[in-house]
Amino acid sequence: MIGHRSLKLPTMKEKHLHQLHHVTLHIGDLHVSQVPVKIKTILGSCIAACLFDPVTRIGGMNHFLLPGDTEDPELSTRYGVNAMEVLINDMMKLGARRASIQAKIFGGGDIFRSGHPYMMVGEKNIRFVHGFLETESIPVITSRVGGKQGLMVVYLPHTFEVFVKSLTTERFSSTEDREITYRGKLTHELNNKPSDNITFF
Repeated sequence: MIGHRSLKLPTMKEKHLHQLHHVTLHIGDLHVSQVPVKIKTILGSCIAACLFDPVTRIGGMNHFLLPGDTEDPELSTRYGVNAMEVLINDMMKLGARRASIQAKIFGGGDIFRSGHPYMMVGEKNIRFVHGFLETESIPVITSRVGGKQGLMVVYLPHTFEVFVKSLTTERFSSTEDREITYRGKLTHELNNKPSDNITFF
């Protein structure tokens, strides 16, 4: 006797999500929109802040590597202060009202091996983003931060919906390797910039 597997048909919402234009964010990227779009990123110790103005329905997301800031425009949005300020300003350019902006935050995982020089950076990123949003009076509606796993985050900036998936061990390891490589490259770039172009923290 041959068994039959019942196939689950996609829902209308799943069809809609599949049809949306998508934008993938890498370290230092951000995207804002007032039209339907899905924004995707993969996080280890990095942070993604998903912002939304429910009045104008304008939203956006960033992906930053480190807390603090820099005056170097080529490196700026890899740092939390710059990434958050640029994201807010770009939303306001589209018509968002700063007083209405809300946030959902993700990432800051403890993904590095014990004793690794970067092992505490996820915790520092979490403290930074909470402190920044509190200072700017932007309420955090929900968050998924910390933990030992990387995350895949898909954000719909026109509805403020966020879909989060924990990474598999294999994907998790590649995220750790990518962040280590990227941080090494960033350190090299910083060490080869004139000192008066950098604000150290």
